[in-house]
Amino acid sequence: MMNTASSGSLSHLLPREKERWFQNEIVGKFFIFFLFLPIISFSQNKSSVTGISPPLQGERGPGGEASRTIAILDLTTKNAETTDAEIYSVQHVLKVAGLSFITTADVNTAITYPIVIASSKLGSATFTIAEQDSLISFVNKGGILIAPTIFASSLHPLFGISGNTEATTRHRINFNTSLPNPAFRWLEDTLERNISLGSFNYPNVVSSNSFSTTTAVGLATYDDNSTAITQNNYGLGKAYTLGVSFKNMILIPQLNKDFEAQRTYSNGFEPTSDAWILFLKGICIGQIPNSVWLHTSPYDSKASLIVTHDIDATTSYDTMHYYADFENSIGLSATYFVTTHYLEDGVLSAFYNSASIPKVDYLLDKGHKLASHSVGHFHDFDDESHVPYGALGNTTSNYAPYNGGLGQTTTGATVLGETELSKHLLEADLGVNIRSFRAGYLCYHNKLVSALDTLGYTFNSTYSAGDVLTNFPYKNRKDRVSSGAPSSVWEIPMTISDVFNSNLMSPENYLEKQATWIDVVERNTRNYAPTVLLVHPTRYYKLFAEQGLISLLPSDVTTFDIETYGDYWLNRNSVTFTSKLQNDTLTVVIPHTLLPIDTKISFIVDDGQSLSFIKAEDDLGNPIAVIQSLWETNSVIIHFGNYTPLSIAEHSFSKENSVIFTCNPNPVSNTARVEVWQKTSGRLTIQLFDMMGKLVKTITNEGRHPGIYRETFDAANLASGTYFCKVSVDGESKVKKVIMDGGGR
Repeated sequence: MMNTASSGSLSHLLPREKERWFQNEIVGKFFIFFLFLPIISFSQNKSSVTGISPPLQGERGPGGEASRTIAILDLTTKNAETTDAEIYSVQHVLKVAGLSFITTADVNTAITYPIVIASSKLGSATFTIAEQDSLISFVNKGGILIAPTIFASSLHPLFGISGNTEATTRHRINFNTSLPNPAFRWLEDTLERNISLGSFNYPNVVSSNSFSTTTAVGLATYDDNSTAITQNNYGLGKAYTLGVSFKNMILIPQLNKDFEAQRTYSNGFEPTSDAWILFLKGICIGQIPNSVWLHTSPYDSKASLIVTHDIDATTSYDTMHYYADFENSIGLSATYFVTTHYLEDGVLSAFYNSASIPKVDYLLDKGHKLASHSVGHFHDFDDESHVPYGALGNTTSNYAPYNGGLGQTTTGATVLGETELSKHLLEADLGVNIRSFRAGYLCYHNKLVSALDTLGYTFNSTYSAGDVLTNFPYKNRKDRVSSGAPSSVWEIPMTISDVFNSNLMSPENYLEKQATWIDVVERNTRNYAPTVLLVHPTRYYKLFAEQGLISLLPSDVTTFDIETYGDYWLNRNSVTFTSKLQNDTLTVVIPHTLLPIDTKISFIVDDGQSLSFIKAEDDLGNPIAVIQSLWETNSVIIHFGNYTPLSIAEHSFSKENSVIFTCNPNPVSNTARVEVWQKTSGRLTIQLFDMMGKLVKTITNEGRHPGIYRETFDAANLASGTYFCKVSVDGESKVKKVIMDGGGR
């Protein structure tokens, strides 16, 4: 895979790659065709490990809440740091990991918890002698201490090192996953075991420290074979030291200031920051019995596919209804990022007009979400010398940006003009609230987040996941600097798309490109991470590729639009909790102020199948009803509220969630049973279609009251192959792939 731009914006791509991205978007704007092909959803398990070291039971009583919560030791003030970059980064790690934690600047408070993570370096002046002694005693009695680089020589024996060497010439961290260590539980992929600190094209990248070990064991090495991460058994506890700061592993990549660390720009798997999170999560849960954490995908799905489209040409307006129809037919809501290009320039016609607005309105009729894709769709949008920040108050009368074509400089455009007017036009013309934005050509202006925050946007999907080294959402910072103020805008990075930098997608190779998409989704799924799909709806073979991707998804990967998944993540981010373990009963405790909790949110109880009881209560001691189901090899997933687990019946994630169904067995030999949970009164229709969308059999078509229904159909006379079972209740549909194997020939 190639190394590409450090900013995620087009102007920072290498020149040849920039030209290809531009050409690929232009190429995809001609020809249309359509084939209706209903399709559907997906899953894959993450393996568990054995050999976890004996758990710490904490000083506040065995299994009590304090003994099951992590303490972040905030060293911002002690280390005289001028920004919150380090503390933000370690908090982000634990938020994504879904673990229970508190943050404190007081050493004596931190050591009352079983695991302490220092937010930044332990320097010679960071602690008083008494504080150092307290930390040493904490580990000696069984505590776990994790810290970035140790400069204080008085703490070297605690960490089992004799010194460290700082450098900016190291480009990779290689985890020693051959060691039987729970820290490596989720590092299954080659690209997770070998993560990036910067492109080899740069002789100097982020600062890192290697360690000279005495009693410590090296858990990872750099590409120069020096030791990058250590673990030292000290008394009854353990002390870990990390050779790279949290800021350099988390925030710097989020800002895309990571020295081109990505090993792929898009349409590839780049888990560097995610692997860092999973590594630290592995350390933590290995020390707390029956650990509990917030799951990263709604309900009990393994992961999520977020479907998006960029509408940025006349051909997109002419063809997008085919995509909208297909997605609606399977109960899928997608996000359509609409370019409101109302003026003709040297690149695009004035395609946003009174004739095209009804075509956009059709998307709403089919249950999809609208978002802004700017006004001008300019290839130099991220160039501050061409596109200033501007001012508010932009209208079609006073805002007239122009670009003459590839290589030409944009004139008259501003960041606020592109973001304000596109939002206003869509809201005024279509009566919707525009909450999401994606810049044309994924050009990321330094002032983009400030503009989006000012205008009340909630989500941005302009970065590629590869470029920012993470697939999970994160909160943007203004001005793209680590000292920038946190915004209210969440980045949900784009992962896979119909734009390939080489061997462009075509009618001849779209199946090959589809296979690339599937590979990325499956690898993300093993980390329970979302995948954002971007397709420009301009050609029929792209629709085929999207249909094929969805049809091949494992059964418990769900499909969402940007806003639905984003709102789930925002709700998840606001959840705090603790847990208690008493004998064989585990209790999850949630603050009463957070109730009722979003039913999409779920918790994993590690090795929960070994427990006799799993309960929940609020912080006042009031019980909360818990719904639980098996999760992977030996764990349990729990939910709250009116919910049916996917292990019983797969959720329909469309607007009303009024129909859920399963089809068993699958593959089908002779007969199969369709089990439907109908949640609202209405006409229930069960139909079977072949691969070409032709109706093969109507199994049921009659009015029904809410309830669970079981219908059996005979497949003995059906030819072997792939079919699609479609269940509808008064217009809402869900479709599953069904394989006929052994019936008619």
